[in-house]
Amino acid sequence: MSSIAVKRLILIGTAAVVTAWSSAAFAGKADGEAVVVAKLYKDFAWQAVASQADLFGDDLSHQNKGTLERYFTPELADLLVKDAACQVRYQGICNLDFDLLFDSQDPQVTDLDVETTSPGHVSVVYKDPVDARKTRIDFEVARIAGAWKIRDIIYRGPDKVSLKAVLSRTIPKLEARK
Repeated sequence: MSSIAVKRLILIGTAAVVTAWSSAAFAGKADGEAVVVAKLYKDFAWQAVASQADLFGDDLSHQNKGTLERYFTPELADLLVKDAACQVRYQGICNLDFDLLFDSQDPQVTDLDVETTSPGHVSVVYKDPVDARKTRIDFEVARIAGAWKIRDIIYRGPDKVSLKAVLSRTIPKLEARK
């Protein structure tokens, strides 16, 4: 074999290895823990830019359990379903009185970024378009049956409260109604 043919063969082989490696790297990245959080925002962040539920559908906190379990662990999905049922039953706020994706009652956001910060932890950072203030929300994720699911959401306000803790509270005014 001539040296030109050998060089071409090496070049083709190298290109094939690099292509295969980069495809595997991108495939692995697309399957990372941040994907479930990014998909959640892709599917439900419309609430921060539109107020037409009749066109976009129910907000995240009022989805059925099957839909919620696409994103959340069964335990967290169950807590969300119970809170939504409580709101319907008592026609008012139960535990969740804010948009769980934005830690706000009237979300307005720009420059939303989703990134894995450490194994099992994903953060979302966005800016308020009015005052450019940044907000960070942390997601704890776990692999359940081969898929990443959100186990809890930690809101980084002064209280650093978790969604699971908020949804697990007993509501005294509702306990008296039973």
